[in-house]
Amino acid sequence: MKKIAAIDIGTNSMRLLLCEYGKQRFGHKEKHLIVTRMGQGLSASGVISEDALFRNLNALKAFKEKADQYGAQEIIAIATSAVRDAENRKEFLNEARAQTGIDIKVISGEVEAELGIAGVVSDYDADQGELLVIDIGGGSTELVLGDISGIHYSKSVNAGTVRMTERYITVHPIAENEIDYLNKNLKSLFEESISRLKNMNIQKAVAIGGTATTIAAIYHSLCIYEPQKVHNTVITFDYLQNLLEKLKNMSVEQRYHVKGLQKERADVIPAGIVIMLHIMKNLELQSFAASENDNLEGAVIKFIS
Repeated sequence: MKKIAAIDIGTNSMRLLLCEYGKQRFGHKEKHLIVTRMGQGLSASGVISEDALFRNLNALKAFKEKADQYGAQEIIAIATSAVRDAENRKEFLNEARAQTGIDIKVISGEVEAELGIAGVVSDYDADQGELLVIDIGGGSTELVLGDISGIHYSKSVNAGTVRMTERYITVHPIAENEIDYLNKNLKSLFEESISRLKNMNIQKAVAIGGTATTIAAIYHSLCIYEPQKVHNTVITFDYLQNLLEKLKNMSVEQRYHVKGLQKERADVIPAGIVIMLHIMKNLELQSFAASENDNLEGAVIKFIS
């Protein structure tokens, strides 16, 4: 097996997968995360701020060091919503190459969706049937319907936790009219994808990314994050509604004391829950399973020969 490092540069966080991979299967796997807020202020300004550039370059250097210590024979790096939307993305990509030697692939929402479901199905049996994979990121949400044979529908929607929080949530505790306004806008953003998916045969919903895994960590009241506990945790619609009621009535500082919730996600997690509830309600999904396997595994599967 080959030692691989895969890096995902998202809108809210940067993540690292260190793994052994060969003959289309994984051996050892470990993941690391740094909340870097690449997308902070991006929806208003159109550019990655100097502070965000600094944070992300430092995180990338730290991950390069970890990859080298691990003995990675190959490093793959992908960038998603924030970098692909930023007018000054070339500045970040050039600096990243100069400081680390890493060439970052800026991937489309469609490719992001493909990588997500590839990562999820790598852990599923062929008889699981059609899966709807929901990936709520900081800048966008990917919806992918497919199975082990391939993708039957995919859509990337510009609605993520950081983007929606910056646009629609101005106070904490959150005012009810702001939740209403957010939901009204989500209806417009997701109208096409919801309409298409309603007519398809969804046998199971699986959610990946920071929103889903954070919800699962809160469900288990984890003081220290435990991937094996989070993986395959089933979250019901009713539980999620109750969690939103609890969190929206707290200040950001009060949310710091919620077990399982990282401080760095305390301001944006309500928006992520609202997005998830909107999808579940409109597709009549009673529950979803949180998955630790995501676009990092998908990137290894797609880009490593």
